[in-house]
Amino acid sequence: MTKYSAFGTQLQLGNGTLQVETATVVGTITQSGNATFTVTSTGMTGSPKAISVAVLINDTAAMVAQKAIQTLRADSAVSAMYFVGGTGATVVLTRKVAIADVANLNIAFTNDTCLGLTPNATSANTVVGGAAEVFTTIAGVTNIGGPGLGLDTEDVTTHDSTAYFEEVIPTILRSGEVSLDLVYDPNEVTQNASVGLISRIENKILANYKVNFPGSVTWAFTAYATGFEPSASVDGALTGTATFKLTGVPTLA
Repeated sequence: MTKYSAFGTQLQLGNGTLQVETATVVGTITQSGNATFTVTSTGMTGSPKAISVAVLINDTAAMVAQKAIQTLRADSAVSAMYFVGGTGATVVLTRKVAIADVANLNIAFTNDTCLGLTPNATSANTVVGGAAEVFTTIAGVTNIGGPGLGLDTEDVTTHDSTAYFEEVIPTILRSGEVSLDLVYDPNEVTQNASVGLISRIENKILANYKVNFPGSVTWAFTAYATGFEPSASVDGALTGTATFKLTGVPTLA
């Protein structure tokens, strides 16, 4: 078994902009059936891809949007390229990697066997994608914790379970958080409030990150920077701690 020193482990932040496309659902379902959401994107398998979303009478626009989000998330072609989200009546696709803007990215929706939606063939490019991403090592890091992976389970023990032992099924994979201790320099570009970590918290920026371990092992992930706290002891150095919350599937290689 090869053993490695932890010295030299790096947390790198990506400087690219993740493209965001937003469709806003309008209407209330007056006849149960299927709505059709069509996702168009260069590079996506099967594009343009028409996806059926089952809806029920009296579903509001927000309810339809949430059903569409769940259905699009389950589609392997869409989820391979985009994070699917949205609040209220919006359906939002966020590019997983920062590359040049996909000009034809679009989310269209219409009635199929259902009635009540106001069809819209054009979505909004709410954040323009950036150029090819460059990763920069965050300066002054003294300790990196995480990301921690975990698997939720649900108890499914029943009265007819055998041997009196609990039975569980796996549910959600948790990607956890990354914590960071560093020597804090308020003017350092990877730490500061202009373009660094603090800026990413203030502006709620979803970005790509990499942890490079010794032995040529890289964990890449998309995350929000969720916390930064400086510490200034009278007899010590100016230091800080930062936290990042992962979203989506990390790449472990």
